[in-house]
Amino acid sequence: MYQSLRIAMRNVTRQKKRSLLLGGAVAFGFFIITLMNSLTAGVVASAKDNFSYAFGGHLYLSGSVVSERGSEISIIEDASAAESALALLGDGIASVHRRSRGAGSLYFGTREVSQRIEGVDFADERDFRDKLEVSRGSLADLDSMDAIILPEDTVRKLGMDLGETLIFKVATVTGQLNVGEFILVATTASGGSLGLTSGYVQKVALNRLIGLDEGGYQTINVYLKDIEAVSAAATVVYDELSLRGPVEPRTVAGNEMSKMTGLRRMFGMGGPTSVDAAERWDGTKFTLSTIEDVMSTMLSLVSALDAISMAVFVVLMVIIMVGIMNSYRMVLMERTAEIGTMRAIGVQRGGIRDIFLMEALTITVLGAAGGFLLSLVVMGVSSFADFGGASFFSMFLDKGHLKLVIQPSAILRNFLILCAMNLLAAYFPARAASRLNPASALQATY
Repeated sequence: MYQSLRIAMRNVTRQKKRSLLLGGAVAFGFFIITLMNSLTAGVVASAKDNFSYAFGGHLYLSGSVVSERGSEISIIEDASAAESALALLGDGIASVHRRSRGAGSLYFGTREVSQRIEGVDFADERDFRDKLEVSRGSLADLDSMDAIILPEDTVRKLGMDLGETLIFKVATVTGQLNVGEFILVATTASGGSLGLTSGYVQKVALNRLIGLDEGGYQTINVYLKDIEAVSAAATVVYDELSLRGPVEPRTVAGNEMSKMTGLRRMFGMGGPTSVDAAERWDGTKFTLSTIEDVMSTMLSLVSALDAISMAVFVVLMVIIMVGIMNSYRMVLMERTAEIGTMRAIGVQRGGIRDIFLMEALTITVLGAAGGFLLSLVVMGVSSFADFGGASFFSMFLDKGHLKLVIQPSAILRNFLILCAMNLLAAYFPARAASRLNPASALQATY
């Protein structure tokens, strides 16, 4: 095997032009798939961070109760079941916060904009100020009851500036309309057409508008130490909630109805609804949503993009396979006499075949290494590009920059696929070379 490898390396360096062309094609294919995989992985990682921050956690427990009149009201009155369920996660929890939400209309002069507002206990969420990316203004007055932070796009549509006063009209939890005045103290990067960016006010101030007690809340938001553990954590919490009281099913007849119900409650959408007598419940009924529920559409698009990039990679590899097969057929003709000499001095058929295969493998390994290094260079350069002004993409960026994540498992998978396809392409010329008759090969004139 060592002798075959040594001869293969000699042949690769002997035919520099051919080796560079084949190796360059391999490098290009591996560069494309590595860059695409890293880009999609980075987009998902950035989006998960940004979405979880926008919605205040990784797990969201929203609650509702049935009023005396039979209406469903969005509020958590008894959190004991939720607290028991979360206790099962133990050290997996980084922090737990309680928020209220309201989806209503903002008015400034004659202009009106729909906006979701989060009621945040800034004293409790101590890292809120550190994580919030402020475009303009200051968070110095954030503790004021009339302070509000809005997305830049919302402020632009309203045509207002920092320090000016606006009106927020929102429905209370029981369905009445209420209005309050707020002063704009800062703006944040917008989520563009995704419509996923919230405004923020003091939770106490929002509670007064939506008819909750000062200490009331509608959702329990949980940050996990490991965002990849969201699905497992959600299963543990949901199972425990199911044992302790009423809980909204995670799936209904195989569709997404209950998931959408949870997201509507989490976003503060919709007012109180009437509940049939047979379906009413006692206490607080919980609905569990996760960051993956919020991002389900985007994750599906990313999966489709990964599938497309893999299809492009396979097509490129098929083209490269054809090139390798044709190249080694030419090599077979060029080296017929050489092969005959090697066979005449005792090299077995397997040795001849191994030389061809080792050549193809060497070119593949070197090409893949070159493609991987090129992808690292491109990733390093692209990480310096600032896309902070592109509001549509802001939810997929890491502080205005592209985040590219190298996935060792994906790289290894692609490398093994690459090696297998190229060895398969070289196998048929290699087998033909090993079956040459030594006497006939020595007499060849081409």
